[in-house]
Formats: sequence, structure tokens, C-alpha cells
Amino acid sequence: MLALSSLPRSDTLRPIIVPVVPHRGMIDPAVDRLLSDLARSSNLDRTELRNALFVAYAPRIHRILLRLWYRSLFEFGCELDDLEQELYLIFAQLLDRWSGQGSFSAYVHGALPWRLFDAARRLAPRERPLDGRPVAALNDDDSYAASEAALLLEELAGTLSPFDRDLLLRHVRDGQSLAAIARTSGLNPRTVRRAWLRLQHHLRMALTIS
Repeated sequence: MLALSSLPRSDTLRPIIVPVVPHRGMIDPAVDRLLSDLARSSNLDRTELRNALFVAYAPRIHRILLRLWYRSLFEFGCELDDLEQELYLIFAQLLDRWSGQGSFSAYVHGALPWRLFDAARRLAPRERPLDGRPVAALNDDDSYAASEAALLLEELAGTLSPFDRDLLLRHVRDGQSLAAIARTSGLNPRTVRRAWLRLQHHLRMALTIS
């Protein structure tokens, strides 16, 4: 399946054609490379490109929303319809903030759950913690501190090997860069980068695929 978005150029319409990501299962590496290349493109109209990429990822990110909704997001008291309408805005922000490094699909899978937690907190009809616990607050580096998402993060970290657990907590919870982790651990930056990509794959399986 393909997603189409018209791109005006020199009085003609040249469509942006992108493959639609399946709502579950692994994303074909060739498709991932194509979408990542498009996401980092600087010579295409950003609005049209954003729309085409959103259509491409819509089945997958909607599934992520539903899984998180029935697992825990409903506890915030917001409406599912409101979160569904937030998906485009969240996706647009992720696209604009992406560094352009690595896989865009992996970035979306890793950052979207935290963004949805933040949106659920913001859309909640009450300004009080759940069950006496602190309300989630998203930091600029897409990580949570002392929040609902931090509890999920700690739970995921507890299932990992010591190295992966340390990498996840230092990078996501503490906001340390991969370069800093490599330097303080005495490891080659490429080794840490490969470990993080592998860990991202594991986490997106845990968060989005049943």
C-alpha cells in the first residue's frame, strides 16, 4: 500500500509516494531506509512530506496508541478521541526534532510512547497525581523523571542485561549522550551506538508488538 501527497513544483504536481508501514510486525529494512531518507530530505516541501509520512506511519502509531491506552493511558481520565487527534501534532513535532541520524522508524517507536504519556497528562481533566504518584512531565530530551513513564522505564530496564539496563537508564532517564556513555565506559562510540540501535529494536518490540 502506498501513501500519496501532492508536491507543487514548477506548475506541475509531482506526488510524494511512500509505502504504508504495516500496523504490526517488523518494518522491511528497505522500507525503513526509504522512509528515513525521505524524513531527512531537505529539498522537498515539508508540509507535503510531513503529511505523506504521517499517512505512511498512521496504522502503526494508531496501534501504539491503542495498546498504551488500554494498558495505562486511560487512567489519566482523558478521552481516546482527543489523543487520536493529538497523533498528527505529535508526529509533526517528532519529525521536526529528529536529528536525522539512524532509523526514523526506530526514533518514532522510541519517542512516541513518552509523547503520548505527556499528552494524556496534559489532556487530563484534573490536575492531580494518580494514586498519589507524581504526574508525568516530559523533558526536552524526550525522557521522563519521577513520572508514570519512569515507572514503565524502570520496569523495562529490569528485564534487560546489566549492560543494556545501564545504557537505557543513562541515556533515556538521565539524558546522557551516547558519546558521553562511551567515553565514561571506556568503549568505542560505534560499539555503544550499535548497542543502542539493538536495544531500540528490543524496546519497540516490547512496547508495540504483541
